[in-house]
Amino acid sequence: MNSQIAIVMAAIISYLVWLIIFVLAIEPWLRRLVGWLFGVSISREIQQYSGPSSNLSVLDLFDAYRWKVDQPASLALRFGVGLFRVGFWAMAVVFPLAIGLGIFLIARR
Repeated sequence: MNSQIAIVMAAIISYLVWLIIFVLAIEPWLRRLVGWLFGVSISREIQQYSGPSSNLSVLDLFDAYRWKVDQPASLALRFGVGLFRVGFWAMAVVFPLAIGLGIFLIARR
C-alpha cells in the first residue's frame, strides 16, 4: 500500500474517532457546563428520522443530538443555549481539520 494512502486513511479514521469521542464524552460535559452557566437543566434528545435517506442533509445529521431546555425558558435563553451547541459542534468539526492542515503545511516545508 502506498504510504500516502495509509496516512490519509489514518487521518480519516482518527477524525471519525475524534467525532465519536466528542459526541459520547465531551459533549455531555459541555451540555452540563452550559446548563450551569445559564442556570437551567438541559437534556439531550436524539432525533428520529423517518422516510428515505435521500431527504437528509449534513446539517440534519449535526442536529441528531438536540439540546432541550427542560423547564420553561425565554426565547433568548433557548437561542443562547442553541448558539453554544452550534459553536461547540463547529469547533469539534473545524479544529481537527485546521490542525491537520497546519501539520501538512509544516511538513511540506
